[in-house]
Amino acid sequence: MNKLSTSKEDYIEAIYLFEEKNGFSRVGEVANFLGVKLPSVNKAIKELEERKLVVHQKYGYIKLTDEGRKIALSIINKHNSLRELFNMLGISSKNSQKYACYIEHIIEKRDYDKVIKLTNYLKNNRSVFNDIRKELEE
Repeated sequence: MNKLSTSKEDYIEAIYLFEEKNGFSRVGEVANFLGVKLPSVNKAIKELEERKLVVHQKYGYIKLTDEGRKIALSIINKHNSLRELFNMLGISSKNSQKYACYIEHIIEKRDYDKVIKLTNYLKNNRSVFNDIRKELEE
């Protein structure tokens, strides 16, 4: 399967968030959440359905398939891990969120694995972490 575009990943992420909250998602909710128009959502949902990542009944609920859910969780995990590292480095929550939203779509797996290793290392080695934070604050 070809890599999804950033915007398609955003749709999958939004659908996942609504599914977690409500058990399903609707076109209007996704449109409002992403700040796009209904025809854009309908077009994206159709493409995601063709790729077997979502199931959508016309004028009804949108649900992720198992593969769609797997992709959504991967994106969300990347986002949360990146945001956590940025926060640990003293970057504001607003900027950490913004940077994570961008980088989650472009980071390669081997590089993401390094982010995870670094974050875990810093969590488990507080003195090193404190020295780094002190240096960054100066």
